Parts: sequence; structure tokens; C-alpha cells
Amino acid sequence: MTVEKQQARQTRNYEFYSAQYSRFSSILASDIRREAYGEDLGQQGWRTLGEQQEIIRLVNERPQARLLDVACGSAGPSIAIAAASGCRLTGVDIEEAAIEQAKMIAAGAHLPDRATFAVADCSQPLPFGAGEFDVISCIDAIIHLTDRRTVFADWFRLLTPGGRLILTDACVLTGDISKEELDIRASQGKFHLVPAGFNEGMLEGAGFELRSCKDTTDAVASLAMRLCRARESRREALLKEEDAGWFENRQTFLSTTAELAATARLSRFLYVAEKPQL
Repeated sequence: MTVEKQQARQTRNYEFYSAQYSRFSSILASDIRREAYGEDLGQQGWRTLGEQQEIIRLVNERPQARLLDVACGSAGPSIAIAAASGCRLTGVDIEEAAIEQAKMIAAGAHLPDRATFAVADCSQPLPFGAGEFDVISCIDAIIHLTDRRTVFADWFRLLTPGGRLILTDACVLTGDISKEELDIRASQGKFHLVPAGFNEGMLEGAGFELRSCKDTTDAVASLAMRLCRARESRREALLKEEDAGWFENRQTFLSTTAELAATARLSRFLYVAEKPQL
């Protein structure tokens, strides 16, 4: 593949997010999220409402926590966590449109003093001081970040001693995947696939103590299929917002994601790790 074709493909990949956020606040998008997830929190990944409650519990175990949401997107779920737990939330994401959405959602939730957001490249060391946060979360976004060794080391730096990391990775290789399936699954931006056990080793290498690792692959299979069906039932309306090619590519992505998860070939895990006390 020529350099020009690689650059063109990368541009098309990143256009997914700008297109998503341009339609994010529509009634149609909200209806789809509500049908697929059971409640519209502004979520986009593979976090169930049950997992949302589990994360709230983990944050609540650090009273008056300072929470950093890495690659926060529109931050709807984390804003809900801040409202439920009383934590102070900081969100960072590389997409300016995502940060604008997050600010609007936070304003609507009446959290102007407890939620701040900034544009930042989350693959790079983040512009915060050592020990500035009690909890760091990164939900379904680690696949887009380069050099996990550097990223995990920076998160370790940012956490206070005894601080907690909540991380999910929806692209852990646990079976055989064809090149065609991989291209479809990796069609939404930078994509880093890791083998089983890789994250555990990298977290421990960065100094973290791994507290738990939970297989949540079933949630991906279920949510991807529900999103696919919710969109298909609104095909006519969606085609007024999306061109036909974009619509079909999204449906193929969701159905392929569901298949890879249902057959346990590409798995999702929820990791909880902590920075040791001094």
C-alpha cells in the first residue's frame, strides 16, 4: 500500500468520530442508545448499566475522589458517575467535538464546579502533576492509544499512592481472526490488538498491583447486536443523516464485532489495578 493510500485510509478512519459527534445530540441517536443500552447516558462503547454501577462502587471506595477519565469521548457515563459519587471529574480526549459535547452534558447535569474537560493526545504524557488523581478510568479506548508501556507509566505517575486504575480493553486476542474481520474491526481509527495476558504484564511492569481481571466479552456481543438491530429498524431515518456507505459500514462493523465476541475470538476484559501505598 502506498503512503498516499495509507494516509487516505487513516483519514477515513478518523472521520468516524467527527461524524458520530456531529449527530450525537440528535433525538434519533438518543433513541438508539436508549434501546441498545437501556438508558441514554451518552455512552458509545461496551459498558453495560451493570458495569456502570460497578464503576460507581469502585469510585465511591475512594471518598471525594479526583477522577481522571482518559479518552473520555462525550463523557456521559463519567458525568453520571460524578453526579452519583460526588467525585471531581477531569476528562481528556483528542477529539475537540467530543470535549464540546462533554461540556454541554456536564452543564446540563449542573456540575460546572466538579467537571472539567480538555483536549489532549492521550497517547502522550498528560499535562497534570504527579499524584494529582485518586482514580483513573479508561473505558474501551486503550486500543486507540500507542505504546502502552509509556501510557501505563504516566497513569502510575498521575495516581496518588493507593490510587486506583479502572481499565477495559475490548480487543484482546483470544482466538483466530481473519484479515478481513480484523480490517472491519479496526476500521474506526488507530487500533492496537494485544494477546491474552499482555495487559496484566504491562500493568505489573509499570508498578501497578492487579486487583481483578473480569471477562466481559458477553456484553460486547449483546450490545453490538442490539445496536445493529436498533439502527436497522431506523434505517430510513438514519439514511437521511448518514450516507448509504457510512450506514452499511457501521452495520458491518457492529455485526462483525458481535460475531467475534460471541465466538470468543476477540474478548473484552475489565481490569482493576492499584498504585501501592508508600
